[in-house]
Amino acid sequence: MNELEREFTPATQYDAKRLPFAKRLEDLLPGECIWPINSGGPYLFCAAKTNGKYCPHHKARLLQKKATRD
Repeated sequence: MNELEREFTPATQYDAKRLPFAKRLEDLLPGECIWPINSGGPYLFCAAKTNGKYCPHHKARLLQKKATRD
């Protein structure tokens, strides 16, 4: 497995459910999740409401990925 394959996080059912609500980067508002949910242009981002950069689901995935890498 090369470096790019290790870094890519595959889409989940949650990401598929978010697609109808997804937004392009320039359309995101403050307080919307910035997790990319597709792998080709135009890139779409989760846009779920959040208090930080990521919604609770994507923050948990990020922390899980970081823990397995360390």
